[in-house]
Amino acid sequence: MHEEKKGLSWFRLILLQIVVGSTLIVIFAYLFRISVDEVHIVPREQQNRELFVGVPMRMNITYPGIGTISIEDPKELVAWKESFAHLLSSGRQENRPDTRRMVLTGSISYLDQEDVPFEINTSSFHFGSEWVNSLDVSADIRKLQNMLIDKTLTADAVGASIANPQHDVFSLQDGLITPLASDKRNVLTAQMRTAVRLIDFNHFDFNEKPPSAHFVVQLIKEANGRKHWLHIDQYDSAYFVVFDLLDETNHKAYFRINNASNIPEGQVERNG
Repeated sequence: MHEEKKGLSWFRLILLQIVVGSTLIVIFAYLFRISVDEVHIVPREQQNRELFVGVPMRMNITYPGIGTISIEDPKELVAWKESFAHLLSSGRQENRPDTRRMVLTGSISYLDQEDVPFEINTSSFHFGSEWVNSLDVSADIRKLQNMLIDKTLTADAVGASIANPQHDVFSLQDGLITPLASDKRNVLTAQMRTAVRLIDFNHFDFNEKPPSAHFVVQLIKEANGRKHWLHIDQYDSAYFVVFDLLDETNHKAYFRINNASNIPEGQVERNG
């Protein structure tokens, strides 16, 4: 009788262990299933931050029809990256008509991840898979586009566009547009490539009078067949003013022709 009770108690103990073990398995299985199936929505701000966690090594900017420049200065790269991040975190995606006239493209290269492409036009900014086009950041988008245009319209880039055999160069005088002779085109190319960028031109009044010469560079046609023109105003033998009619930010790049004089050093920016 004693042995029978002892056997029964062992049986109950084993049965209790099985019940407890099964219960624990069910509980852990349920908790594990919940943790796997649970969907976490990552805030847009966090997604944007993750796009900028890498260390930028180089940024390329392409101006349509003119060419591509590269930026490798670490401080400047950080400043551009912060501008991009601020714009993405401030704006939204809205259903607005696409009114783009000119699109700048580029990419940021990172040491520890793939290159991230970007694209900007007057109404929207795209960076990787993220983009913004809301009205509340439209002024910031135009400002950023203006800054990128200013960065790419260098004397060397404009000079290269004049020299490019795929481009046609014309002289506009008294309403008549005529092809620029090769010798004059070579002179214009050399003058533009060696010109000095003006960074403080507010006190100059040279552009209050008509230019002494006006040149038009017909850039390579875009995919939609639309013509793209770059305009160059020359004032005497001293200054160039370069602008693009497709640019809705109305940006103008000012240059001093290399043989011009009497401009203080603090008001010019050397090429390179």
